[in-house]
Amino acid sequence: MNREDMLKQLGISHDQLQDLFQKFEAFFNSLDQQQQQVVKTSLPTVEEAVQAFGAEATQDDLLNLFKADVQRPPLACFLPLQSGKAR
Repeated sequence: MNREDMLKQLGISHDQLQDLFQKFEAFFNSLDQQQQQVVKTSLPTVEEAVQAFGAEATQDDLLNLFKADVQRPPLACFLPLQSGKAR
């Protein structure tokens, strides 16, 4: 699955996703260590996030989606799990 297909499935543009990552990072960095740990443990695994995109998605596809916007581990990998729930 390519990045454009993943963005389309999420219903978000590249710029919107980049903005979301920046805001999420600012929020996350405002938390103390214990709060950050709660957020980290509540996020899905990479495998769970890949499954949310469907059978044609791979772990590399998901990592490429996040690496295109941030230069650190994809902490915001919660996005795909929610993509189908709000529609």
